[in-house]
Amino acid sequence: MNSTIPTHFLDSFWEAIDHQLDMIEAAKPTTSAEVLLLLDGSAKAGFFGGSGGDRQLLDSLSIAGWEVTDFHAIYYWTAQHPSSGDSLEYIEGDVYDRTDR
Repeated sequence: MNSTIPTHFLDSFWEAIDHQLDMIEAAKPTTSAEVLLLLDGSAKAGFFGGSGGDRQLLDSLSIAGWEVTDFHAIYYWTAQHPSSGDSLEYIEGDVYDRTDR
């Protein structure tokens, strides 16, 4: 049995991650719900699968106008949009709407 992941799978995976980040940067979402829907999540929680890649969700959110409000590590942080007041929490790829916290 070959345990190597085919190159075409990895290429399409990272292309999908880049597409998600490109969409966030271009759309400049102002609410947590908009970000989560761009990550193919629900309006309250989502998942970012590209945490081990060259580009990070936090960087794309910063480009889109979000501000870091609490940074523990690259795998655990919160960000808030200055005009809407909406807040996101990121924990090892899981992304949560923390606006009402």
